[in-house]
Amino acid sequence: MADLSDRQCVDHEKDFEFYCKDDADCVCVSCTITGKHKSHTLLSLDQAQAAIKEELEREIEKLRVQQNNSSQQRDLERSEAEIKTRINELKGKLSKCFSEWRRQLEEDEEYALKLIDEEGLRALSQIRSCSESLNKSMEQITLIDGETQSLNSKQLLSRVTETQRVTDPDVPALTLNLSNISQLIQKRLNGSGKYHSDILGIIGQRSPMSLDPKTVNWNLVLSDDLRSVTRTEWKQPYPPHPERFKHRPQVLCSQSFSSGSHFWDVETDGEYWGIGIVCGSVEREGNKSELGDNSKSWCLEFYFGDYFDAWHNSKFTDLPLIPSNSRIRVQLDYEAGTLSFHRVTDSLRHLHTFQTTFTEPVFPAFYCGNNSLKLLN
Repeated sequence: MADLSDRQCVDHEKDFEFYCKDDADCVCVSCTITGKHKSHTLLSLDQAQAAIKEELEREIEKLRVQQNNSSQQRDLERSEAEIKTRINELKGKLSKCFSEWRRQLEEDEEYALKLIDEEGLRALSQIRSCSESLNKSMEQITLIDGETQSLNSKQLLSRVTETQRVTDPDVPALTLNLSNISQLIQKRLNGSGKYHSDILGIIGQRSPMSLDPKTVNWNLVLSDDLRSVTRTEWKQPYPPHPERFKHRPQVLCSQSFSSGSHFWDVETDGEYWGIGIVCGSVEREGNKSELGDNSKSWCLEFYFGDYFDAWHNSKFTDLPLIPSNSRIRVQLDYEAGTLSFHRVTDSLRHLHTFQTTFTEPVFPAFYCGNNSLKLLN
């Protein structure tokens, strides 16, 4: 230093050699012997430098911690905003789902009451008809009885014989035929379970899907856990059901979707298969019941390595071939009207996307031309 006075004691004009810890000041030898720093805690300058440096580093570390806390606070604020947004989204979707449920329940109630009214009118009308016929017979008998004195025996016998030829109507049982009403209501309410799966799908807790035994074709066999289907040449002894596919080796899932975003993976094992979705009202028999060959189904079809295509409403879109044994992911966004297919390997390879507008619940659907298909989630 050019000016050494800054390193000397102003009282004794000697160089600083110690650091007074009590007064936090540098001092010379005389200050420690006869000066005001006598009996104070002293450190050499090197010791003082190391101690102050260590304390400084501790303070700097505290600042770093505070800075990290500030960053964590920003993260918390961002998380809070994201959670609030997610809550509002979930509440909106759930409100829409429950609103649809209430509307459907009101329609189901109106439908059930209408069926009962119609059955009541039918039964009462039949009773009135029989009652009118009986009344006419009674009136005829009364009339003959009243004319006994005015008619001769031959005329009276003719009238009695004519009256006897009129058979009495069969009087129906005075009950309502509720069995048909029960069947119609049950058929209408079969899809009610979709609300449960839709709600769980919205909050990301949808149960694993399963194949529906009442829809499976007679030439398909379902596994015990209802997660895979295998083609067979032997007709299975399934009971008749209006939802069963009659002419194509197809099966649907029990679950349907009428809102939200969903995905499921399918493992293919065979040279002829189809994977997609159908509307619940799709035909169950005839040529147009095949997946993709009508306006109410969308699917990917693989045929013996000759072609691989996207199929809807009898229109094909050719796609690059993939291995027959693959893992296919189906992604559905009901509100957006998109149905996308990907091949799953180490990454997702996009295969095709349908764009449409869904107007009724849709069911995952499968065509098993040979071998088997398996649900993976």
